[in-house]
Amino acid sequence: MKIITAYQEFKEFRNTLESISFVPTMGNLHKGHMALIDKARSYDSHINASIFINPLQFNDASDFNNYPKSLDDDIALLSKHGCDSLFIPDSSILENIKGIKAPDTAAYLCGMNRPGHFDGVLTIVNKLFEITKPTRSFFGKKDFQQLTLIKNFVKENNLPIEIISVDTVRELSGLAMSSRNNRLSESDREKASKLYETLSSIKDNSSNLSNEIIKSYKDELTKKGFDVDYLSVCDPISLKDLEDFNSKPILVAIAASISGIRLIDNVLID
Repeated sequence: MKIITAYQEFKEFRNTLESISFVPTMGNLHKGHMALIDKARSYDSHINASIFINPLQFNDASDFNNYPKSLDDDIALLSKHGCDSLFIPDSSILENIKGIKAPDTAAYLCGMNRPGHFDGVLTIVNKLFEITKPTRSFFGKKDFQQLTLIKNFVKENNLPIEIISVDTVRELSGLAMSSRNNRLSESDREKASKLYETLSSIKDNSSNLSNEIIKSYKDELTKKGFDVDYLSVCDPISLKDLEDFNSKPILVAIAASISGIRLIDNVLID
C-alpha cells in the first residue's frame, strides 16, 4: 500500500490513475471502516483511503484532543483489506480552505446542539474531493445525517462523484461500531447496547407510535444513565420531526452520551 503525506505528491499520483474509489476517515479504524473498504473492492478501481482528524467539525476542543489515534494499526488494517493507497495530510490542508455552509438539513438531529459541525464536515470533504478527484466515495449509514448532506452537496454542485452508502456494522451486542467505543469502560459498553435495543423496539412497534411513547423510551434511557441529546422520529429526506408517524419511510435517530462519550445510531423503517 502506497502512503502519501504531501498534498502536491498526491495530486501528481492521482494523474496516473484512471479512477479512484475513495474512503475518507479520521483514523482509529474498525470493522465499520473496513466494510467501506470491502465495498470499494467490489469495484474495478484503485482504492484510496485518507486519514485526517478534522478540527473544523469539533465543537469541543477536548473532544478533538482526545480523539483516539492508532496510525500504525490503521495502516496494517487498511493494507490487510486491500486498500491500494493512503493519503495522510497534515494541517496545511486547511490553509486557504474554501468554507462550505451546510444547508437547513444540518440544523436538525446532530446539528441542533453542535452548531457549525456539518459546516466543518462539508468543508473538509469538499477539499478532499478536490484533491483526490474520486470516481466514487463511500460513507456509512450510521452517520445518516452526514451521508444525506454529502449526497445532496454532490448533487447540488454537479460533482462527478457517485456516493455509495454502506450498512452500519454492529458489535455482537448490537452497538454500532464507532471509534468512540474504545473510550467506553466495559460496563458502559454493555449499557451502550441499550441504544440499539431502543431503536429495534421502536421499529418493531412502528405501527403504534406516538410522541408519548417516544418520550417514554427517552425517559427510560435517562434512568439507565444516558444523557439523551435527541431521540427523533423524522423524515429521512428533510430530517424534520414527523407529526404523522404512520407515513413511511421514517428514520428513527438517536444521540446520547454515557460517561461523557457521545454515541449515535439510527434505523430506517420502510
